[in-house]
Amino acid sequence: MDGKSFTEIRHIGTCRVNYGGRDLGYTEGGVTVKITTEWVDINVDEFGVVPVDKQDKGTTIEATTPMIQSSLENYADAFDTSLNSPADRLTFGRKVGTSITKQRLVLDPINEDDGIVMYAAGAVDVDELGFNNEGARILNIHWVAFISEDRADGDRLFRIFGGMS
Repeated sequence: MDGKSFTEIRHIGTCRVNYGGRDLGYTEGGVTVKITTEWVDINVDEFGVVPVDKQDKGTTIEATTPMIQSSLENYADAFDTSLNSPADRLTFGRKVGTSITKQRLVLDPINEDDGIVMYAAGAVDVDELGFNNEGARILNIHWVAFISEDRADGDRLFRIFGGMS
């Protein structure tokens, strides 16, 4: 560790992905989670460049979920947009400065791996729509967690839970 950050990348595999209480469907290729904690060295003149302490500057968590579900409703959630009438089209174009939609994201592995709950997550990026060998559409969604101020101190970003929750 270089003294500035520590990153853990967890490949948690096949998951059920639930966003805001809505099942987003199946994954293809496994879910990846990246947890990074930034640290700042505390130096004093007496010891020069040798730190006397490190202080937590913050932790971030992000996940990538390759979704393989061809539902417009699921795309509306992923793109943070609206499904409009008639219910066969997504529309885009909100005002600049609009805050991202934040909802609870649950990544629940179907094996015995630990799952993750992000209390206030949003989809910040969706990779190009690709297709697998069978012609099924894959939507690679990049999620980021934000602080949930209504939760207790020390439990405002995410939690890891054991096995099938």
